[in-house]
Amino acid sequence: MVEVRGPLADEHFAAAMDDLREFGGLERDAQLGDAHAQFRVGEAYDTGERVARDRQRAAHWFRRAAEQGHPDGQCRLAAYYVDGDGVPQDFAEAVSWYRKAADAGFAEAQCALGTLYARGQGVEASRAQALHWWGMAADQGHVQACVNLGVSYYFGRGVRRDAEMAFAFYSKAVERGEPTARGYADALCSVAHMYCDGIGVARSARLGALNYQRAAEMGNASAQFALGKMYMEGSGGLPVDRSHAHRWLSQAAAQGDSEARQRLVALETMPEAVPATLGPQDAAAQYELGQRLATGDGVARNDPEAVRWLALAAARDHAGAQFLLAQMIDGARGVPRQVDEVLRLYRQAANQDHADAQYELGAMHERGDGVTRSLAMAKAWYRKAASKGHLKAMRKLDPRPWWKIG
Repeated sequence: MVEVRGPLADEHFAAAMDDLREFGGLERDAQLGDAHAQFRVGEAYDTGERVARDRQRAAHWFRRAAEQGHPDGQCRLAAYYVDGDGVPQDFAEAVSWYRKAADAGFAEAQCALGTLYARGQGVEASRAQALHWWGMAADQGHVQACVNLGVSYYFGRGVRRDAEMAFAFYSKAVERGEPTARGYADALCSVAHMYCDGIGVARSARLGALNYQRAAEMGNASAQFALGKMYMEGSGGLPVDRSHAHRWLSQAAAQGDSEARQRLVALETMPEAVPATLGPQDAAAQYELGQRLATGDGVARNDPEAVRWLALAAARDHAGAQFLLAQMIDGARGVPRQVDEVLRLYRQAANQDHADAQYELGAMHERGDGVTRSLAMAKAWYRKAASKGHLKAMRKLDPRPWWKIG
């Protein structure tokens, strides 16, 4: 028996030859009219696996599969027309192919068709049609479609603003979707934001931080910035941690987040915090301890002690502490209610652009609580909060009867 030497003995070379033979058989089946084989050949040319990457040949094979009713082929060919990749850009042609796949129940095509309706590309813009097709895809658990619906309900685009519905769709994307799916990290980030601010769901700093962590680890720049900021300030139930803050802010800054770059500069000039075992001496640590004592997070709840630590942080101009202290005084928790002090603290936090404080000031002016009742002043504070995405403030500014808060 002759011993085989040289490149044929190399395992990698043998595997490459096997791939070529397999692709040859696949291409033969495609030439004979097998729609699935045509789609797979198109994918090979699209990705450059086993053959040189060639988008025009990929488009050719996707078209062959699409013409036989292959929904994946129809969807990929439509995407090529949207991007002008391998074919001239043609949104009307993209709509035609997406519609064929969408009518066959293909969720990816339904989501994409909804987006074209929302943008008015290849069709007359129609938010109603966009919501219809996103809804069809979301019913199948399509992540990006759920995110699109969440955004629509959060901002009231084509539907009434409804925070609970927005949270439900974002949560559905997280619970039913695959972590590798497009839009998954965005859904996590939105869920985290709503937990942290108590929008559409009971406020939970722990769940907010947990979802921000997951999204940040998936590379979401918004989550990385939010998590870095929380570690920098000791907010959201997280301790002050310079190394963690630097890690996440650096990753967000590397993706072009200008505010993250500014925070990094501030972090590098910020003095080291005194270890918590010696008793917190900086505002962020004092606020963290006060918040934990107020909520019973990891320690026994103690309202008077919480007020003491929050007052120390508030005196150092910590906006979060000023807001939380105002809420505790307003609720007579650990200290008698003093409306003048509540107003003073809300104003201090509001002047630092704290959206919740701005909203509460608006509510106090609307009720005439401690101040002369003034709808003009109330609306002014609501507008400031709404400009930062505060959903309750947005509701207050909406004059329609269904938008009133009970």
